[in-house]
Amino acid sequence: MAFYSLYNIVKKLREDGFLIEVSTPVDTILETAEIADRFAKHDNLSKPLLFLNNGSQFPMLMNLFANEKSTNDFLKLTEDLNAISRLNSLMSFMDSKPGINQKVLKSVYNLRNTKPRKRCRKGRCMRFTQNEPNLNLLPITKSWPYDGGRFLTLPLVHTIDPDTGKHNVGMYRMQVFDEKTTGMHWHKQKGGAAHFEAWKKKGKKMPVTVTLGGDPILIYCATAPLPEGISEYMLAGFMKNERVKLVKSANSNIWIPECSDFVIEGYIDTEEPLRTEGPFGDHTGFYSLPDAYPVFHITRISHRKNAIYPATLVGIPPKEDQYLGHATSKIFFPLIQKLFAPEIIDMYLPAEGGFHNLALIKIKKNYPGQAEKVMHALWGAGQMMFTKCIMVFSEEVDIRNKNSVIEAIDNYFRPVVDLHLSSGPYDVLDHAAQTFCHGGKAGFDCTRKDKKEIPEIDNNLTADNDSYRVIGQSIRIIFSNHATAESGNLFLKMSANDNILKKGIYIITDLRVKNISDSNLLWYILSNIDPGRDFSLIRSTSAEGVLIINACVFGKRAVPSGGQWPSATVMTDEIIDLVDKKWNSYNIGDFIESPSRQFEAFKSNSYLNK
Repeated sequence: MAFYSLYNIVKKLREDGFLIEVSTPVDTILETAEIADRFAKHDNLSKPLLFLNNGSQFPMLMNLFANEKSTNDFLKLTEDLNAISRLNSLMSFMDSKPGINQKVLKSVYNLRNTKPRKRCRKGRCMRFTQNEPNLNLLPITKSWPYDGGRFLTLPLVHTIDPDTGKHNVGMYRMQVFDEKTTGMHWHKQKGGAAHFEAWKKKGKKMPVTVTLGGDPILIYCATAPLPEGISEYMLAGFMKNERVKLVKSANSNIWIPECSDFVIEGYIDTEEPLRTEGPFGDHTGFYSLPDAYPVFHITRISHRKNAIYPATLVGIPPKEDQYLGHATSKIFFPLIQKLFAPEIIDMYLPAEGGFHNLALIKIKKNYPGQAEKVMHALWGAGQMMFTKCIMVFSEEVDIRNKNSVIEAIDNYFRPVVDLHLSSGPYDVLDHAAQTFCHGGKAGFDCTRKDKKEIPEIDNNLTADNDSYRVIGQSIRIIFSNHATAESGNLFLKMSANDNILKKGIYIITDLRVKNISDSNLLWYILSNIDPGRDFSLIRSTSAEGVLIINACVFGKRAVPSGGQWPSATVMTDEIIDLVDKKWNSYNIGDFIESPSRQFEAFKSNSYLNK
């Protein structure tokens, strides 16, 4: 299928009965986000949402990547000869001897389709131009109560290197300052930031073109963890097996996808002082703290006929971005397996881990210490370097099955010998790091051991105690009032020394999350730890040891500012009640409870926890 605009996407979704259209008037300030959040939390109910009456002339599409099936369809991951199979064929070609089969040759031959096709004529994406550029004419959303304002959440930001002419496409959120200016939230390790520094050295204004919409595969490729020097549009062409059609921006030499719905052109004055951007309710489930970023000045806004505005919602998982994360695992797994750790059989990044906090790995184990070897190989593999916790399992474990994973931890993980601590880079959005962008790493060897090495597990806590939650046989969650978190930690250490606690994992976390689900609890724990600071290993007479994890929020200082801990992304009661009352008028199916109802304890806090 050719690369297409969101209008074509919506038409197909409507024909397939896989689209929810809302014609009731809605406010893009919080209301649309609350509706999208309710659907994103329910995979069996989740569908793309088209808001037709949003206060602008353009329909707005949210929750496009509604579930795994639709995401796989959009990214061409379900056909016989899809991106994954062709990548595997390419890996086979690299290893092959003379006489390789025709299927492999055909797959390699089709690599010619990775190079984008440039068209000099004006693209259909720029058919209509605003007389005076004005962002307020677009249905730009505000997702969470304490966001710094409205944000473009799915922008494809196109930049060019002033020396080499090399293009980059990245997805960086953009806070609207006024009708003609936004923030440009790119991190230092990103391509756009590198181009900014190059333009700054020359003392020149930096041209920037932002596109919205178009083929969903372009949205994915802008977020993909590509190696330096690999074009996002080459990846898109490889995945679709057809060349991406590009046209030149009206006011610069930047090439953009012809299938785009909107084109926003402008510049960044590299001599202009940075401006405070944020806070923003991020994919971590917490607000990223305000910081200083460049200002994007808009000189031209154009769009195609029947343009549709795209937006997404991120926050406490699961959200629709989880399916893009799962796609990344599938697409890049053959490369990781080939280049870094051939013994890996499967890799899974649970949504609760927010992409960087937890990776579950399955290997074909052949020798002692192999799990540790794999951990360190992955911490050196591209953006896997940001992974906070890696758990390695043997081939009989289903790493996508919670019970199978817990059983393996119970049977094979011994804290004294199977916990491996390291340190390294952190994602820039991780507020729990000891220092900005750097912190501890934890590797858990949960692979099969000889039976004689595995002692019986002796439980000391039971699930009927209101202060504890027991998961499996060896994991205990202890809920503590923030004022006694340190004393609770000390108690556990003393108990371990007295053989009251003999083995297993003891996690101390905040009393306010006592009633949330196991899934949400995992998210909360992973988001608020740095293994280098928060892991304590206690040796006991059983020779198994006790791992104590301090997952309490209170008493810690967040990075980068060293300030107070950020609050979780939870909707206000006012908006929840509004959507409850209007639900029947939306005509969008059976009532769905607000996910924020599960986090009542967070609502009484101000923006920053104290």
